[in-house]
Amino acid sequence: MRVINRGQEATWTVERLRRTVRRLVAEGIVEASLLDRARPQPGDDRLIRLVAGIKAAAPERTLQQIASQLEAMRERTPRGGTRWHPSSVKHLLVQAERLGLAGAKFAHVTAGVWT
Repeated sequence: MRVINRGQEATWTVERLRRTVRRLVAEGIVEASLLDRARPQPGDDRLIRLVAGIKAAAPERTLQQIASQLEAMRERTPRGGTRWHPSSVKHLLVQAERLGLAGAKFAHVTAGVWT
């Protein structure tokens, strides 16, 4: 919706867009397949690799320090946000460990410091 509403005076909502597409399908202007559910997209492991690389390069960094570095790098969170939280960094490091990109030592955190 951010893309559709960018630079527009009138704002679109998800429901308003759905109603409009349904109307266009009913009138035969667009294909009915536009109303089908989108296929799940394969996961992108770029952020997982990035966070694992930061931790490997500086193992003494805390989760908060890694989060601050990602914000300074203007990296978007997995959901597209701009604010990184230590819990998000931890989740990515756990995923990296599952993928074999990081050691098992990344699975446990005490007070924001990896043990």
